[in-house]
Amino acid sequence: MSLNQTAKVLERLSTPSVERSRDAAVAMLFHHQLDEGYWWYTLEANETIGAGILQVLHFLGDADLEMQTGLARRLLSEQRPDGSWGVFFEGPGDLSSTIECYFALRLAGHSPAEGPLTKAREFILGRGGLTKARVFTRIHLALFGIVPWTSCPSMPIWFASFPAWLGLSIYEFSSWARASIVPLLLLDAARPVKPIDFDLGELYLEPEGERVFRFPKPKSFWSLQNVFIHFDKVLKLLEKLPWHPGKNRAIQKAEQWTREHIARTEDIYPAMAYAVLGLSALGYPKEDPTIQKALSGLKRFQQTSAGSVHQQCCISPNWDTPWAATALLEAGASPSDPRLLKAARYMLSKEVKDFAGDWKFKNPGVEPGGWAFEFQNDCFPDVDDTIQALHMLKRTALPDEEKAEAIRRGLNWILSMQCDNGGWAAFDKNNVSDWVNKIPFSDHGACLDPPTPDITGRMLELLPHFGFQKNSEPVRRALSFLWKTQEPCGAWRGRWGVNFIYGTWCVLTGLAAINEHFDHPVLQAAVNWLKSIQNPDGGWGESCLSDAENRYIPLALSIPSQTAWAVMALVAAGERESPAVQRAIDWLVQNQNSQGSWDESYFTGTGFPGHFYIRYHGYRHYFPLLALARYGTAKTKR
Repeated sequence: MSLNQTAKVLERLSTPSVERSRDAAVAMLFHHQLDEGYWWYTLEANETIGAGILQVLHFLGDADLEMQTGLARRLLSEQRPDGSWGVFFEGPGDLSSTIECYFALRLAGHSPAEGPLTKAREFILGRGGLTKARVFTRIHLALFGIVPWTSCPSMPIWFASFPAWLGLSIYEFSSWARASIVPLLLLDAARPVKPIDFDLGELYLEPEGERVFRFPKPKSFWSLQNVFIHFDKVLKLLEKLPWHPGKNRAIQKAEQWTREHIARTEDIYPAMAYAVLGLSALGYPKEDPTIQKALSGLKRFQQTSAGSVHQQCCISPNWDTPWAATALLEAGASPSDPRLLKAARYMLSKEVKDFAGDWKFKNPGVEPGGWAFEFQNDCFPDVDDTIQALHMLKRTALPDEEKAEAIRRGLNWILSMQCDNGGWAAFDKNNVSDWVNKIPFSDHGACLDPPTPDITGRMLELLPHFGFQKNSEPVRRALSFLWKTQEPCGAWRGRWGVNFIYGTWCVLTGLAAINEHFDHPVLQAAVNWLKSIQNPDGGWGESCLSDAENRYIPLALSIPSQTAWAVMALVAAGERESPAVQRAIDWLVQNQNSQGSWDESYFTGTGFPGHFYIRYHGYRHYFPLLALARYGTAKTKR
């Protein structure tokens, strides 16, 4: 029997099961829709989030014992057998994360003699101790006098006053870095210390008097990183001078910026936590309206179960809703289904249409439009969410008089956000000043928002729905960017999902949408790469370690969301009848659970490559359904 005949037999055998699996997933997803019309799933990151909230409570003197107990219980439940805490599921233990969790448990009243803290201490000391902590951890500890403020990088408050045109302003940083940096400038200007009744002397390898906090060692003496380290020493000398002209005015400007952003933002950690700390450091009481708004936002997305409190890093209704709706529409739900119309009207209500956020400094003179990730984040709408919102609104049967203007504004806005090199980034245009990742503050290396293949590929998938063809200028520029960013193995790197599987899916679906020819050797290399990394059971799985290793790192097992991405990429490339796709579809069908969904514990979302990852609980619900839907409607060859 030929390969093609074998594939057709497998298709005939699996089709009834595929249809049942799809229908069960459709029912499951509609069941998850909330009464207001949207979908909202849990975001699970590392446990420094909960540890950070515990620190905020203690800095404020907030005696919420129930919350404190719940947060501590969650921390203990997530500790690894080796005593550590990591940054993603089953990933290696992380020194700074473990220090922060240990400190939070001490604040919550746990004794260093307790078993879990003893094991954590052994891990910390085995990795070099407290002097090896990252910058953000040092800042958290300095707030309580555990380490000196001089161990943290100097962050002059005047930085908040630099105009955007100077090229050295806060607008050279990514949106997420900027939202944290400004309130941190307030903290650094005040350098408060909240007295506590213990220190962490047990976490040092060095005796007192020999404890030296250094920044990451530069690769070269002549590197820009080394220049900034020496500049930090100069700043620390200047800070000792008694005269600081303009400091008070700069503090006022940073305070105003922080208040204005919190007024239009409700759902992001750590920016809201740092806003609370920064304003408190200036002497404002806990009852201050801005502090209360930030605290209420942070508490709003806590989840309590059996006395354990999980603090989410953020919330994703405006991401989950259009993806869930898109999966349902492609799986056969009617565009006029009242449930989907309700979801579409919810999305219309969340359009950021009357406020030009931070993006305007790199992209002036453009009419506001677009959607943010959260319930409210007017300052930072993003290209990725706007793409999916437009997909959903285009497909649903809302009358044009309801949706046409929102679609026009959103489309014009994301078109204006195309970067000079042809790609698209998430939150800003041309956010490519690499010096921001060289300063001591940026030891995590994630202070930029450059154009990426995944978002650019998703833009290519969207544009043909609005009449853009392969020869149109935005498409031609995007293609030029994608050809330059393909990896030698044939894959594309993903920025917002893990990692090469995600990026390759986004790019191949975009290329298919503009009718790119997949017999081209470059695209065949991508297809062959995906097939070559398929697991023996038919699925796919990629580790978050791909970022740190700068190459594809497989998991030992298959993951539903990543399998779905690979399936959709291959189906887009015309591989519907291939044995690889058939085996993957069979894997999805066989691994569906009794609720119509799939089980997934691994983190497949990326926050900061190498440092911060997210388990999107919605991914296991809507991406496998979308893969089954596209498999069912795909053409057999491109």
